Amino acid sequence: MGENDTASYPVASTVVTAASILETIAARDKVLAQDLAKELDLNRSTVHRMLHTLQILGYVAKHPDGYYRLTFHLFEIGNSVLHSYNLIDPARRSLLQLSHDTGYTVNHAVLFEDETLYIDKATPPSYLQLDRSIGETEPLHCTSLGKTLLAYQPEDERRRLLETIELVPLTEHTITDRTRLAEELERVRSQGYAVDDQELALELRCVAAPVLAEDGTLISAVSISAPADKLLRETVPTLLPALIEAVSTISRNMADVPPRPEPGC
Repeated sequence: MGENDTASYPVASTVVTAASILETIAARDKVLAQDLAKELDLNRSTVHRMLHTLQILGYVAKHPDGYYRLTFHLFEIGNSVLHSYNLIDPARRSLLQLSHDTGYTVNHAVLFEDETLYIDKATPPSYLQLDRSIGETEPLHCTSLGKTLLAYQPEDERRRLLETIELVPLTEHTITDRTRLAEELERVRSQGYAVDDQELALELRCVAAPVLAEDGTLISAVSISAPADKLLRETVPTLLPALIEAVSTISRNMADVPPRPEPGC
């Protein structure tokens, strides 16, 4: 069955409702059934029926205080996505080595729904925690990872993103002009790396480079991040050789990973 064949099928409203419930719980960490019904404008009996089903399936758990929370079953499913795309194992050793060699946190991210999605990281034991957690997202325009992911998109997709993403000013250094951002992305492609110079947070400075497939298409991006008073502007160029070596190694490792067998093979 082709991908376009699914367009002839109606949307299953119960699946949409279940997804909305899961996403709402994820956004709030925990939630009461009556609050879900109010926020999603659903009948209480519908919410209770959906929660009961999700609980039986292992996606949510009801705690003694009456709140519903997501379970680790969803984490298990989400983690399998990363491994199915061979994004974690081929990169893990290089992330650890880069973090060890530089003494800074190393982040690995992909583009997901017009945002930067953190999929892995390596952190030195003594590091001040200013970086983002795995699974969190950040805007594309104000992080070194995001600008790298933007810069290496195909031209049509890059233009679409430039026209549609919201350029929220998070600090006085955040780029909020679309023309200036487009120029910045051209510079990123030309030099092969991007810098976040206190654009996401005043206490943070980062540098990132792309992980490219053999044909030059973007797979992901890797960054080195540290407190701005530790990672100075003049220090950034000294990190580039190790960063470029790391993303090159990851690219080769990903190319060497054999495709996963189809179910039943």
